[in-house]
Amino acid sequence: MMHVGVVGLGKMGSAIAGNLLARGYQVSVWNREPEPVEVLVGRGAVPQVSVKALVESVDTVIVMLWGDEAAREVSLGQVIPAARAPQLVIEMSTLSPAMYETLENAASRQGVEFLAAPVLGSVNLAQAGSLTILAGGRQVTFERARPLLLSLGTTVTYTGSVGASAYVKLANNTVMGVVAETLTELLALCDRAGVNRGFAVESISGAFGRIASSKTQQLLDRDSEPRFSLNALLKDLLLSREAAESVHVSMPILDCVLPAIQGAAARGLGDRDYIALALEPVLPPSAIAVEK
Repeated sequence: MMHVGVVGLGKMGSAIAGNLLARGYQVSVWNREPEPVEVLVGRGAVPQVSVKALVESVDTVIVMLWGDEAAREVSLGQVIPAARAPQLVIEMSTLSPAMYETLENAASRQGVEFLAAPVLGSVNLAQAGSLTILAGGRQVTFERARPLLLSLGTTVTYTGSVGASAYVKLANNTVMGVVAETLTELLALCDRAGVNRGFAVESISGAFGRIASSKTQQLLDRDSEPRFSLNALLKDLLLSREAAESVHVSMPILDCVLPAIQGAAARGLGDRDYIALALEPVLPPSAIAVEK
């Protein structure tokens, strides 16, 4: 069983380290604050006094930090300089594509294997080893890391490049933000109109999954044969905006979406399925503003 070092013991890092301990891995840990280290030491982890000491004592390093600034200081400034060939560094922090590429280049100069492996899932899934992991880097590096990654996630997907991992992770989390704000607006509309909240929550929440699953194959096939036309959607969105205005509810997400839908209709896509919007190149804001 390999000796794994975990750098960064926030909620996710601690959960990952705890899961590895439960699965019988030898685990060394480092964190700026001592409290998470003490908890994991109580479960059998080996504390390290510095990042350098940790890296020098393990076979594989997993890094789970807050973002680019922390990665620049710790991953780029301490982990990779201390690593040695053919050590493996797995960066599980959610970072920008540029930062992943910077880390990969620095690791390559050291002769160190590097994998970007951002995760989808919350702390409870990390504790259970049930994360979804988006791993990017060299194929041979991914294959080497796969057994360890399968201890951390039930779904381990090879994305290709480190940049691809970043873009897919950020796209997924952007969906979370858009869904959260959209739910806020739509529930406010229904609440203000006196709709039963339980019914509204169930219906609107169900719509997200139903719509996504029904359009997956069309997106893969680039199929815009109309099931529900873009013109029909536009008509209903305009009715939705009128309804919101009638009960004095602000809907900024809808206000952002409407110009894009109107622009697509003006370009002749109105009789196509509304998913045709996702099959076109994204227009810059200036172009959408002109069409509006």
